[in-house]
Amino acid sequence: MHEGHRERLRQTYLEQGIDAFHEHQALELLLTFAIPRKDTNELAHSLIARFGSLKGVLKANPYELQKEPGIGTQAAVLLSLVGALSPKMLETKETPKLSTPMEAAHFCAALFEGKRYEAMYAVSLDKKRRVLHSDLISSGTLLETAAYPRLVAECALRHGANSVILTHNHPSGDANPSTEDYTTTKLMLRALEPLGIALNDHIVVGADEAFSMTQNALLRFSQPLGKLKAAEKEE
Repeated sequence: MHEGHRERLRQTYLEQGIDAFHEHQALELLLTFAIPRKDTNELAHSLIARFGSLKGVLKANPYELQKEPGIGTQAAVLLSLVGALSPKMLETKETPKLSTPMEAAHFCAALFEGKRYEAMYAVSLDKKRRVLHSDLISSGTLLETAAYPRLVAECALRHGANSVILTHNHPSGDANPSTEDYTTTKLMLRALEPLGIALNDHIVVGADEAFSMTQNALLRFSQPLGKLKAAEKEE
């Protein structure tokens, strides 16, 4: 039973990446490599409760980690090693602020880098439109993805969002929204409104442009996204 669950976790990571995981699920998967024959779900929850977050677990002293029942030397070393090898993940970075549709479009476009299939993200924002978190809501085929208003609402509440930007990509490259895209936007508005959470925008990302539902217009990037990302890395 445990192996079947672990295989699903591994497959989810292979297909959707780390964005598909909550913190405890990522820790649970990591622990399976040090604890091969036991269920690591409860242990992952216990560690996060004790150290406050996944970041707290990975930064913890390995001897402190071993004080948690179920964590031996091998698991403590693995967790500490991952934390030591991942300084970029553990560093506090400047929080992006999405004040304009163009800023939001560039941020959203980066979420779909390397994705061949249509996917959807919910980007939670605070009162100043600073990014709190980006959650992968669904991942579909080359042509479509399913949208789940309940999941968007849950993510927004979990992160204490003041507003949300919904975004999905069109692998075909055409950023113009479909009839279904407009329907999805209305469903999200209805789901978030009773919670007092605003839907700031629904951005459809194409090849070299994005469509902002707020602006009801195409936002054309100054250069193709591939070149834009390369230039940003050089800077």
